[in-house]
Amino acid sequence: MILLARELAGRMRALIAIESEIADATHRQEEEQAIRELEEKRSTQIRSFTRDELLVIKTVMNVGRCERGYRYYANSEHSDYYEIIHLPIELNEHELMQKYSYYLVHKTERELADRIEYYTAVSEQLKEGMDILKI
Repeated sequence: MILLARELAGRMRALIAIESEIADATHRQEEEQAIRELEEKRSTQIRSFTRDELLVIKTVMNVGRCERGYRYYANSEHSDYYEIIHLPIELNEHELMQKYSYYLVHKTERELADRIEYYTAVSEQLKEGMDILKI
């Protein structure tokens, strides 16, 4: 599974880039049509992955979301935010992929794609998961 994740690194980075474009367009308050086109591009890219590829991407996201600790600060000066607590990672890449894909193997291609498409912090979790897995 980690080998497929390494093969998909470029496509995962492309997905992160599209989300960055969407965030920039939203921040600049561009026309809704331009933002919708970018979101459609993101959706098309997610739907182009096979089930196995979606399983790997979702697993990398889960590693990024769950393997580190987070400290949340509510009602701070600017807004709610969190910081990552860099806890030591005790499992190797293969064990992490196995641990975080355990329940995902029962999901269909559509369920996996819907979960990735629905979630708005895909790039954040992918970046962190790719960092942890050294992809």
